[in-house]
Amino acid sequence: MTKVLFLIGSPRGKKSTSFSFGKYLEDKLQEKGLDTSTLIVRTQLASDEKIQQMMNEINDSNVIILTTPLYGDCQPYIIIKLMELIAAKNMNLEEKRFIPIINSGLPESAQITAAAIPIYHKFAEIVGLKWAGSLAVEAGEMFKGRWGKQMHDLGKEADIMRGILDNLADAVISETDLPDMAPRVLPGMFYWKILKKPITKINTRHWRKVAKEKGEDADARPYLD
Repeated sequence: MTKVLFLIGSPRGKKSTSFSFGKYLEDKLQEKGLDTSTLIVRTQLASDEKIQQMMNEINDSNVIILTTPLYGDCQPYIIIKLMELIAAKNMNLEEKRFIPIINSGLPESAQITAAAIPIYHKFAEIVGLKWAGSLAVEAGEMFKGRWGKQMHDLGKEADIMRGILDNLADAVISETDLPDMAPRVLPGMFYWKILKKPITKINTRHWRKVAKEKGEDADARPYLD
């Protein structure tokens, strides 16, 4: 029987979009009788014992689905640490299928595909995992995972994403590889050029406000001197 391991790479754990995506997929696969398990990477890195448990789960699984956010166009530290641990263990990972699902709060999937996806590609190549496709999800904040919302709980705004995850579940079940996907998940109007400037302006105002609240200067250029 195919065993699927979900590795949740968000430091927020269960209150994250990454967990919401993984939970939705896991439920779909369990409905079809697949054996699944989920590990939150942050928790597993807390001790040598838990790290070994995670390595054992990886070793015992046929499909490894990593769901994780994008931090600064790259992997969160805990995922970098995970990749280092897997590489150092020199495990036999041949024929294990690897599918990373990366979500970004930004509305452009290019933030993910330009750097993060190639890094995951290289990681899979180095450790011997079989690349089975990837999913780059823009505007991950719209799915409200940080507030504990699950994909099952959301309304029509999540219809596109649920459909994409349904197709991904079907591919896992049929052992079919996927292309590297970067679908549009926002309503069509968000892609109109006429709205690009005002939306960017609203986002910029928000980040300036957050920076000020944290005592930071959004216009700082510390490396110019």
